[in-house]
Amino acid sequence: MNRQFLILLFLVLSAAVTGQAPSNKAERSQDINLQKKHLYSLYYESVSVPNELINGKEYLPYFLYSKHNPMLFEGEIPNATLKINGREYRNTRLQYDTYLDEVIYTDTSRMVDNSYPRIALNKDIVDGFAVFFHGDSMIFRYLRFPDKEIDDGFFEVAYDGDTRFIIRHKSSQYIYDAVKEYKYSPERYILAGGKFHEIKNSKTFLALLGEKSDEVKAYMKKSRIKFRTADKNDMVKVVSYYDSLRKPNTGM
Repeated sequence: MNRQFLILLFLVLSAAVTGQAPSNKAERSQDINLQKKHLYSLYYESVSVPNELINGKEYLPYFLYSKHNPMLFEGEIPNATLKINGREYRNTRLQYDTYLDEVIYTDTSRMVDNSYPRIALNKDIVDGFAVFFHGDSMIFRYLRFPDKEIDDGFFEVAYDGDTRFIIRHKSSQYIYDAVKEYKYSPERYILAGGKFHEIKNSKTFLALLGEKSDEVKAYMKKSRIKFRTADKNDMVKVVSYYDSLRKPNTGM
């Protein structure tokens, strides 16, 4: 449905609701209010979404001459679910800039110079977003760290159990042949002892696991998981196993 049709539908249905003859004044008034609430909800979800999403600054690609660009979903703009101020917007076209830590919204409701404008969304209002990309479900949240030992920003919440495992999808900039290039260098963190710690190697990772470190090390060896080459799914398995060791035995 296009916007003009939805607006007409909204106006027609609103008139129909308010024009009905009441049989029981109290019940009719309640029924009308419920119907109006539903109509307004339908209207705002279907019609006003683009205007509410366009809250940020124009995004201009700065890596046109780079061989490697900092976009997480390189070459694609996947559909995503975006959460702003507690409200969800489905089927939004999003990208994520791993160098600037910015969520880029493609506004398909209008065209400027034969292309869809892109907006770097205001971080203050974005709670997070979820993307299903090449068979992988990725859930991002904007996290703030009071102690400032870790910079605030968007993190993928890869595992949200008792021990949280998060990933900052990050790129660094370097110069090659007088051109700015971007190297993808993600950072991985786990929550241990009430705070997040970056895990760069197996030694620092196992040290955070305390008395369960030997059991986790044995599990990794049995599962043929090497920290240096472990991907996200491997690490989720390891952290999940660690959480299972910490749960009390129910005796079942």
